[in-house]
Amino acid sequence: MGQAIQLKRGNSANLASLSLVAGEPAFVLDTGKLYIGTGTDKVLINPDQGTVASADKWTTPRTITVNGDATGSVQIDGGSNVILTITETASGVTAGTYPKVTVNAKGEVTAGATLTTSDIPTLTLSKISDAGTAASKSVGTASGNIPVLDSNGKLDTNILPALALTSTNVVASQTAMLALTAEPGDLAVRTDLNKTFILKAAGASTLANWQELLTPTDSVTSVAGKTGAVTLTSSDVGLGNVTNESKATMFANPTFTGTVTLPTPSSGDNSTKGATTAFVNNAIAIIDGGIF
Repeated sequence: MGQAIQLKRGNSANLASLSLVAGEPAFVLDTGKLYIGTGTDKVLINPDQGTVASADKWTTPRTITVNGDATGSVQIDGGSNVILTITETASGVTAGTYPKVTVNAKGEVTAGATLTTSDIPTLTLSKISDAGTAASKSVGTASGNIPVLDSNGKLDTNILPALALTSTNVVASQTAMLALTAEPGDLAVRTDLNKTFILKAAGASTLANWQELLTPTDSVTSVAGKTGAVTLTSSDVGLGNVTNESKATMFANPTFTGTVTLPTPSSGDNSTKGATTAFVNNAIAIIDGGIF
């Protein structure tokens, strides 16, 4: 029986670390390849039919094309890297800034619009940081409410208490006046001085804040000899003979009685002035030519 020739054998995973001496064969079990050592490397002696170990480029170039929401194409022959430029298909929305947009399932903006009332949700006060404390109050007249003006621009009378603009206090001394609980505008009638003071500034206990009200130096005790609620007549003031007549009727067609005295017009006066006897006598004397 002849001797068998045994070859080195193994899988392609270990091929890279395989070292063969010149002329030494090795068989790769999982690919069926046979290699022969050269002393420095190994050579494949049964390559696949119709293939080459390497090539600079493809015999027939190929074109890569992109269609759909984006378009573009580039030709490649394997000889070098290429760049495929893609142009996005216009969505039909005019360029700009929109507060509200519509997006399709691909994440593309298909429409833009402005906000409407229905787009704004109802916000509770807790979500508004600068509303102020008054915003949390209710409108009304109860405690803690905010009152509103009526149609006349005034507050409801139920809101404001009755106000006294001036309070009059009768006191018998300065000490009592300074002890008053008073506000500016209040009066203090001093019976010890027969004088009245008004509080002109806050602080009723400070004498300088009280201002004396001026009164006439002499009091009127009677009028034309009458006291109390006085009603005067013309006789009360020495005008008993005077007729209460208006100027409009007094000088319209008056009737004179007694001796009426008028200023005498100058000689030759031809106006509508009243002619006195002196004026008439003088006029007659001028007309008379005299005796010769």
